[in-house]
Amino acid sequence: MTKKLSPIFITLMPHQLIHEHRFFLGVFAIYLVLGALGFLFYDQGSETIFFDRHHSDFLDLFFVFFTRLAEWGFLTFVGVVLLFSRLKYLFVYLIDISVVGIVIGFLKMNVFPERVRPSIFFSGQYKLHFPEGIPVLTQYSFPSGHTAVAFAVFFLLAIYIKRTWVSLILLGAALLVGISRIYLMEHFWIDVYFGSLAGILITLLVYIGLQKTMIHSDSKLLNLSLYERYIKRK
Repeated sequence: MTKKLSPIFITLMPHQLIHEHRFFLGVFAIYLVLGALGFLFYDQGSETIFFDRHHSDFLDLFFVFFTRLAEWGFLTFVGVVLLFSRLKYLFVYLIDISVVGIVIGFLKMNVFPERVRPSIFFSGQYKLHFPEGIPVLTQYSFPSGHTAVAFAVFFLLAIYIKRTWVSLILLGAALLVGISRIYLMEHFWIDVYFGSLAGILITLLVYIGLQKTMIHSDSKLLNLSLYERYIKRK
């Protein structure tokens, strides 16, 4: 006789969620495997020197644009869009990025405070190119907060939108945010790798944890759509 799973266990094992977003998570899994294999030959700083030797004005603008996607201007824009979509989407989003911020901040300042940025790592050894307008940071390198936020936000948006081609575009954008942190001389590859992993895992846990209380709630307030109520009716 097959033993029935408890409702709590079912909630904690969201097979449908993983199946629906198998392309996003599948490509991300390949990225994790290749990244892990890369650590067998990884020499910290080599990626920094590579990008430093291949910088250009166009790439400066290109990667500055993508790094901004994990900063308050774009995050606020996403929040406003979700506000008009469904209030529950906004609340889950705010909780998600808040948890990411708290976890990454704790890791940076309390667990790995000695991890320095490329500006200090190469100080007195190699003169790096820092794009104009980007602050030169020195401490709290691990893990990359921008990368964690980007993967968290874009994965959550992929969950909401439920379109395979859109989810792959969102994953590509998240990857470019991570690469931008290396190109802009703010992080090392190891910071970006574990930042991306943290962003995905935290979003999965937050979404799973809020399934009953918010995602599948029958609350009229949580399911309120300002777009449908005030704009679509006109």
